[in-house]
Amino acid sequence: ASSSTASNTVSTMKAAQRLATTALLCALPTSIDALAKVETRNLDAVEDDASRGLMHVAIDFRDECLHKHKDDCIAAIDEKLAMYPELFDHRESFSYEVNKIREKTDAGYNYVSLRMNADELTVGGLLGDGMIWYPYEWCLTTEDCYTIGPWDCDVGIPLKAEECCKMIQDSVPSADLNGNNLECYNEFPVGSASNPVNPGRVCIHTDAAGIVVHIPKNE
Repeated sequence: ASSSTASNTVSTMKAAQRLATTALLCALPTSIDALAKVETRNLDAVEDDASRGLMHVAIDFRDECLHKHKDDCIAAIDEKLAMYPELFDHRESFSYEVNKIREKTDAGYNYVSLRMNADELTVGGLLGDGMIWYPYEWCLTTEDCYTIGPWDCDVGIPLKAEECCKMIQDSVPSADLNGNNLECYNEFPVGSASNPVNPGRVCIHTDAAGIVVHIPKNE
């Protein structure tokens, strides 16, 4: 009976958390609806009877930033922060991390990004389905190029990074025209131990001209 009571208590707590989050989202001022698609992240790796499920509300800056120059993007975000500080824990400023996306001519073009799961041991893929993609053709010569990937690193259970990388490398055994082999690196998702949630951080990804290519969020 005590086990059943504890289980009911946990279910009640989780339902209350969901209701509280819904209430928070509904309370956002309608005047900033254009600001954001709002998502919540559960910051607890493990839930138990005592867990309250700490929540972070991340707001995206699509309208302020996407396909615009990074300087205009930052200025627009700063303006929103000044106008609606209550949405951002009343902070006075953001820390901006501006990074140019990798291009085929950049060093490291031959690396495949393995998006890890939050456990930092197994591969989850960008969409959480275990699929890993490489954005360029693989060229043995200037006239002999072909598409590689995608690779499924979830075979009923997600593969570890080493297992996934070996499968990928085995499928592309030849060096390219520059003498480089396919390599892997691990990319850790927001909310993992290596990339914890930071509500004061906004990551901005641009192309070589400084145009924002992904939707920034404060996370």
